[in-house]
Amino acid sequence: MLWLTWRQHRMQLLVTVALLAVLGALLLVNGLGAAGFDARNPPPADCASDYRAACAGYTAGMMEWMWAVGDVVGWLPLLAPAMIGAFWGAPLLAREFEHGTDQLTWTQSVTRRRWLIAKVGGLGAAVTLGGLALGAIVGAWLAVFDSSAFPVNFFNTNWFRLVGIGPAAWWLSAFVLGVAAGALIRRTLPAMAVTLAVCALAFFGLLSAPRLYATPERFVQTTAAGSDLVPDTAMVVESYWTDRNGMKRTSDDRQLALAVPCGIDETTKAYAACSFDHGYRQVQLFHPASRFWRFQWMEAGILLLPAFALGGVAVRRTLRPRI
Repeated sequence: MLWLTWRQHRMQLLVTVALLAVLGALLLVNGLGAAGFDARNPPPADCASDYRAACAGYTAGMMEWMWAVGDVVGWLPLLAPAMIGAFWGAPLLAREFEHGTDQLTWTQSVTRRRWLIAKVGGLGAAVTLGGLALGAIVGAWLAVFDSSAFPVNFFNTNWFRLVGIGPAAWWLSAFVLGVAAGALIRRTLPAMAVTLAVCALAFFGLLSAPRLYATPERFVQTTAAGSDLVPDTAMVVESYWTDRNGMKRTSDDRQLALAVPCGIDETTKAYAACSFDHGYRQVQLFHPASRFWRFQWMEAGILLLPAFALGGVAVRRTLRPRI
């Protein structure tokens, strides 16, 4: 069965491996370029505590290198699972039913159960390994940029589902969803369309969901000192101001109230100091970087549990011969 699985699905396997290799080569070239820029333009040692013009130049240079390929990489959390579900999962059973080959294949010495274990299990393992490989490739690329002068926020929506176990969870859940759609609909193109639609709904539905995975920590800034700020690697859930009475205020409310004593230029430290002197406090609700793996496993559970439940229903229906 393993040889048969390879023979029937080698094109999907080879194309996926080739695309991962191309992506790895692209990120390797980009990462080497960013490392070269870092070596030629070392940032000042105190960038983390004192943001100066030299730090701004370093940050702009690193951002230019990152986003030279970042826009392409940023589409992968949506496109990669959708393609896996549509082209790996959906045709697996739907094609057998649609072409009637199930009547021949499952009446031979290989039972339906063994066929499903070999096909779904083998391809599911390959999909999981591919997702882990993607996470390792993107993680290694981002590590080139990550430094005290240019910290990478792995909670960023561009990266959160591209590193760690995130890609593997999304790929595997999309694959199982595709298999279930094929088993229930029994037509290849409709199953592919349903899989693509559900993958898109899941992606946009969970886009901001990590903010809700735990109760955020609360930080109240009382001075204009930069060291009081929430770390750049944290996930900021909400940021707002409170007045001297503790009432919640927007930046526009604060600017209107302080237009006379503090002026209107919010970008200066003098304005910030004046705001705090008049009793205003900046409140930030955030998740620290230490929650990254906890959130990754939580999202994996959110994706995989419904997918496996639906997959179980589809497999049970497939194992039950039609009369």
